[in-house]
Amino acid sequence: MESLVLPSPGKVNLSLNVLGKRPVDGYHDVDMVMLPVSVADTVRIKRADTVRVVCRPDIAGPAEANLAFKAAQLLKSETGYRGGALIEIDKVIPVAGGMAGGSTNGAAALKGLNRLWDLSLTDTELERLAMRLGSDVPFFIAGRPARVQGIGDQLCRIPVNANLWLVLATPPVVKSTGNVYRWFDELEHVDRPDVAAMEHALAQGDLAAIAEVLGNVFEQVMMPRHPEIAALKDLMIREGAVGALMSGAGPTVFGLVPDEEAGRALVRKLTRAGQPALLAHTVN
Repeated sequence: MESLVLPSPGKVNLSLNVLGKRPVDGYHDVDMVMLPVSVADTVRIKRADTVRVVCRPDIAGPAEANLAFKAAQLLKSETGYRGGALIEIDKVIPVAGGMAGGSTNGAAALKGLNRLWDLSLTDTELERLAMRLGSDVPFFIAGRPARVQGIGDQLCRIPVNANLWLVLATPPVVKSTGNVYRWFDELEHVDRPDVAAMEHALAQGDLAAIAEVLGNVFEQVMMPRHPEIAALKDLMIREGAVGALMSGAGPTVFGLVPDEEAGRALVRKLTRAGQPALLAHTVN
């Protein structure tokens, strides 16, 4: 095999709770429901003498900071493989939007290079390596709906008995995930989502119940500082979404809609209001 092409899907968090900071290493324990979505980057990998990553459109920062590049270097150091690869990433997922675009690219690189380089690592081994790249990366090795706990290293696959349609929009907010966690640690009171209730609603395929228990603790620190996120949520609900939530550390917001037709109508309304939007569905 000389080359391969992989989809690299984004994710949304339908429920996101942060339990606290671990004293040993400073990481935060989380409890969340994550679902992959149809909005995806495309990762093309070809054999080469050295490792090189190219993103289109270009992403600011050194290539060595890209998780796909780090994934390749990690595989080489762990397996002793001496060759390289050209990794080309066509970006669609909003950059730094809370949909784990960098993490899914890192996972795609791990999976693709494992095949291209004939390394024969199992998914369990890849997930263990993925954790060294970032807390969201292991989720994308299997890329199935999951309840994610610990520091992202505890994955429990969950049933989703509904094809959920979403409208995604990213307001022009620049954020640092590190700051979001720091602001969260400073909160005196936290309104926490019912993650177990979300898991149950997804298993039942109950759209109204899913919308009712949407929750993300990071909204409590992001929306006061960036009211455009709250305004976008309100706009989505006024224009037909049954629920809306910021994904991850934001600022991307998704509106949950009843079906594809309602989603297309909401995309048109947001576009007319000056907010570009994407139609997506969850992937099982």
